[in-house]
Amino acid sequence: MGVVIRQSIKASVSNYFGILLGFASLFMLFPLFFEPEELGAIRLLLESGAVMSTFALLGTNYSINRFFPYFRTEDKKHHGFFFWVFVTPAFGYLIILFGLLLFRDPLLALFNKDAARLDGLYSLLLVLVFFTLLQQVTESAAANHGRIAVPNFFREVAVRIVQIASGYLYYLGLINLYTAIVFIVLSYAVAFAGNLLFLRMLTPIHLQPDSGFLRNNPQLKQDMIRFTGFLFVGGFTGLVVNKIDFLMISSMRSLADTAIYSIGFYLAMLMDIPKRTLLQISAPIVAQHVKDENMTELQNIYKKITLNQVVAGTLLFYFIWINIDNLYQIMPRGDYYSMGKWVFFTLGLARIMEASGAGAGAVIVNSKFYPLTLLSFGVSAVVAITANYLLIPIMGIQGAALATLVTVALSQALVVYIVFRKTGMNPYSKTKIILLLAFGIMLIPTAFGKWFHNPFLDGLIRTTVLGGGFLYTVYAFRISDDMNQLANGFLKRISKNRLSRLPTFR
Repeated sequence: MGVVIRQSIKASVSNYFGILLGFASLFMLFPLFFEPEELGAIRLLLESGAVMSTFALLGTNYSINRFFPYFRTEDKKHHGFFFWVFVTPAFGYLIILFGLLLFRDPLLALFNKDAARLDGLYSLLLVLVFFTLLQQVTESAAANHGRIAVPNFFREVAVRIVQIASGYLYYLGLINLYTAIVFIVLSYAVAFAGNLLFLRMLTPIHLQPDSGFLRNNPQLKQDMIRFTGFLFVGGFTGLVVNKIDFLMISSMRSLADTAIYSIGFYLAMLMDIPKRTLLQISAPIVAQHVKDENMTELQNIYKKITLNQVVAGTLLFYFIWINIDNLYQIMPRGDYYSMGKWVFFTLGLARIMEASGAGAGAVIVNSKFYPLTLLSFGVSAVVAITANYLLIPIMGIQGAALATLVTVALSQALVVYIVFRKTGMNPYSKTKIILLLAFGIMLIPTAFGKWFHNPFLDGLIRTTVLGGGFLYTVYAFRISDDMNQLANGFLKRISKNRLSRLPTFR
């Protein structure tokens, strides 16, 4: 697990640099560059592209992790594995392409008064899906070789640099809105090109299929077809759950509400960075342990994944929450967008719940009982659609956030229960209970509002006192041994008197 943690941290360097750029773009620059309706249209375009591109993968991102160990060869031709890696998503893209062309008018009609604005962006959605799809495929392939830092750099940093530059050119009046959005879409082409070049450095990309290998392994072929078929259906319902809030807010409310929601949503997504990097590295390892039926190591990595995810997610949530009012105060048009404050709070709690069972999904997907993912996806989709439909008219964007919280709570409880019933593995421990109790207690001082009017002074003092106090509490109770080891190593490197650790309670 130490290797996983180190790889995750290295990838997180580019991720968090990208986060700074993402924060600067969505929280500071884009509200300055674009009107709320324009920003809402851009966010809807990007979120729709993410939904459709991931759907078009047809489960390839999961298949790569699950089946690559069976294709791996010393000559690095891997029995033509990359042929299937690219052909399957190509078929998925054709489905999306024909669907978007066939149902253009009904889809645009869903957005009522904003349909005219979105009509001009419809063709760009096809381009966006294409390049986002290729970017995701090449990133998953690189992750299978244990290398995620460079693809993460292209996704988190290069893409955002292009997008910020596009918005700035529009703000200066050098290009029109449509051209700016074209450049934003093409930022994903930059990420794909970079990933492809990096992947070729890691391994030769042999696109000639080895049909003889699959003929000689009919059970493997059958498993691949079944697995991809299940993930095709499961991927669709999973995407409905993840993005239905954006689509229904845009349809039932307005693009301006979508923009407000997107700010709170993005702040909550910051909490997903450790999860994404850790799961990218650990998913192939989980797949290998499942293949080798090494249940002892599998249970160990399962517990550590979920524990470290909850610790990281809770800390990130707390540091953002104690500064939330300061962030909106320094944000352009912050008074307008501050309605999304409680969106972040609700979605942040949902992310913590999701982190508590983060490893369960990887275990299920790579096991022989992966068809049960359909049960989880199906329940989640029904709950998400129903909850959003009922709550958005009553509570607006906060209703969408609450619907997500309810959906995540039910879906995570279900997948954790499935893993427990099938394997006997339980991700929960007393250290998580201690962490959540400390988290609840530390939330109490945040209810009394800001301490100083100046946002920078208030942020500095609150982060030092409250954030530092919570951070030390996590360290002192030794919630995560991995994180304590990292902290002790850091202290040893920076301390002049070679202090290598702080006092702990356990």
